[in-house]
Amino acid sequence: METLRRFRLVTVRLSLMATALLALLGYAFSRTVGFSLLLGGLGGTLVFWIDAYRLEKLASSGQKQVKFGVSVWGLAGLGIYVLVLHRGYTLDPDAAIPGLLAAAGGLFIVRAVCAALGLTGLDLRKRED
Repeated sequence: METLRRFRLVTVRLSLMATALLALLGYAFSRTVGFSLLLGGLGGTLVFWIDAYRLEKLASSGQKQVKFGVSVWGLAGLGIYVLVLHRGYTLDPDAAIPGLLAAAGGLFIVRAVCAALGLTGLDLRKRED
């Protein structure tokens, strides 16, 4: 269970740092792009944290069977995605598409960090020989 917790925490920390960096770079391009990247990155990180926390609780419960059902948290995550994309689209009426694309890109920051951690194993503890 410690591995899941460490993975969740490292992913959230790195995602927040990457979001801040990319939002600053996007802000140099345009205010709309910077704010949409920030909003998307924060929303994606929040949804990841919710999902990873629920997975951690499920793994530690010791149940042999899992009942399937629509979760309120799953719907909340979908709602966060919709709100982020909507806000990115309506942020600047004159340039709606760059805001929408930046918000969508921001939602994928946490997925890119997950992939990087999976490939590099930076979240794993070093074994002492």
